[in-house]
Amino acid sequence: MSINVLIADDSQYLRKSISDILKQHDLINIVDYAKDGIEAVSLVKKYSPDVLVLDLVMPKMNGLDAFKLIMDSRPTPTVILSAISPKNLDSSIQALLMGAFDYIIKPGGLGAKDLPRFREELLAKVLLASQSQIKKIFKTKKNVLSKHKSLRQEMVDRIFDFGQYINQLQPIEEIEEERETDTFEIMKVKAILKNENKSIVVDELSNKIEPKSTEQLEIIKTKKQKPIAEISKKKKESIIIADLSPISGLALTSKVIVMGASVGGPRTITTILKEIPKSFNTPILIVQHLSSHFTEAFADNLNIECDLKVKVAENGDYLQGGYVYITPGDMHMEITLDNKTPLLKIFKGTPVNFCMPSIDVLFFSAAKIFRNRTMGILLTGMGSDGVNGLGAIKRVGGKTIAEAEETCILYAMPKFAAEKGYADFIIPNYEIKDKMTTFIKS
Repeated sequence: MSINVLIADDSQYLRKSISDILKQHDLINIVDYAKDGIEAVSLVKKYSPDVLVLDLVMPKMNGLDAFKLIMDSRPTPTVILSAISPKNLDSSIQALLMGAFDYIIKPGGLGAKDLPRFREELLAKVLLASQSQIKKIFKTKKNVLSKHKSLRQEMVDRIFDFGQYINQLQPIEEIEEERETDTFEIMKVKAILKNENKSIVVDELSNKIEPKSTEQLEIIKTKKQKPIAEISKKKKESIIIADLSPISGLALTSKVIVMGASVGGPRTITTILKEIPKSFNTPILIVQHLSSHFTEAFADNLNIECDLKVKVAENGDYLQGGYVYITPGDMHMEITLDNKTPLLKIFKGTPVNFCMPSIDVLFFSAAKIFRNRTMGILLTGMGSDGVNGLGAIKRVGGKTIAEAEETCILYAMPKFAAEKGYADFIIPNYEIKDKMTTFIKS
């Protein structure tokens, strides 16, 4: 079965370049092209494509306003085309929070240096978007989503004032930029594109990059003090080698909640956090697989939506109740100790499960230090990052949650956790806040 794709971009050159890339895959069929937002809305209604590739900056109607109308009337898995510019980072995050499947950063002028990386990422994200549950989730009005009215509303109406940023957007300058290659992203992409029959099944992809199970992890046995979590470099995907034995004499003044998400995570995280009151006195630590270009904007927008204080974590931050700490892009975050007091360590390292930041890195460190005072939450996303970390939290007596399939944009990470028996609760995202509150009060 072919994957029908609609391309919306005001640049004829980019439309052709993107089309040429996608048509190289046997399953992908380009149904049409839109050169502005009005055409994009009209053509989505005409073709009901499996995937929409959408530029944000277009004439007549900008991409963000077009996306709002599309998701309200004809929900479609959408890959956002974004330029690296401070003037549109906020808008890109808005689109992600509303339910865009993913984003891809435009290379400056599609220069020869950037084209291979762009090609791999674009193909992978379009193929994965075709596997998502966005149409099902957004169209469901009378069953699960109707149980929580604000869920759909926040997707299309309540997240942001769309005029706040969109009028400030400027046309993209066709300039090649020096950018560091996201190694873990390319590794995930290559795992997809190597599929021999050129078809994509999320389960198969996830199995390819799944780390060893918790039971297979080696335990570090040494008299000298070692890092809470070390990364083995024996395999390209890397696994965590963790010592989960108790640490005596810790100065713990609270519990901790750790949360991990990948594709679809920004919207889901907002859904959960905006329902939590300012009086919530437990630190929340989050790993969201997101480029460093977008991390600050993601945190800023969460601050707009939530009563809690949200910040991008910094190395040496002590954990405070009422704060949400977002892992910086392209960095790992773990809980470590300073004189038996927990604080955050932010560091560059080896990708784990092809990911940096890695959910497993955070989850294993929380299990080590906070043990049964930890709640681990694994949300929507591709692959298996965080699965074994959630198992470690359960193993030391903490509480664990995997998001249920009915609200996942992409049901892979929480699915594997559920299948392995690592989740105490398998629930839709709008019920997670209640479990967090119960955990804190218990």
